[in-house]
Amino acid sequence: MPSIIAETQFKPLAPSEREIVDEFQAVLEKRRKKADPVKLAQLASVAFSATFPSTKRENRLANAIARGLSARQQLIAEEGGSLSADEAAKEIGLSKTAILNRYHHGNIVGWREERQNAVRFPVWQFSEHRVVAGIEETLRVLNKNGRIDDWGRMLFFLQKNQRLNGRRPLDYLRENKLEPILVAAQAYVE
Repeated sequence: MPSIIAETQFKPLAPSEREIVDEFQAVLEKRRKKADPVKLAQLASVAFSATFPSTKRENRLANAIARGLSARQQLIAEEGGSLSADEAAKEIGLSKTAILNRYHHGNIVGWREERQNAVRFPVWQFSEHRVVAGIEETLRVLNKNGRIDDWGRMLFFLQKNQRLNGRRPLDYLRENKLEPILVAAQAYVE
């Protein structure tokens, strides 16, 4: 089985590194039908922590990366998953080029899917064949901080926020309550 990850995401791998990636892929492929990707990522994080305990300083970063992969899978699966650029464009009546331009200008939520070198768009930002009202205005605030990446923007919309009475910004957007979200977004970027 060829290694997709080894070919696209990282610099060329040494044969010994490629062998490790291929072993991981084989295990994930074998288990893919029995567990969803979020669960597999969580289990991989647990296995990694058990193998490389974070009590050792040199293992802390590695464990944080493993937890981060698990958290990304949860964000990807949240609220209905994601759409390809073609699917998202069709959903809101744009061309693929137009929706990708909106992503590159920071006007729509998405992330780069490294394995496929493509952009994916979370389903939760679409309703009734348009982008949920307030997403673009909120992104303008979030984009003021260059350190907030695609995942940080997604996390803002999906995590409970104390400034919003323990509710998610996405919930407020669905109720057309933009002002409290903009205040929370400003605090998020500071």
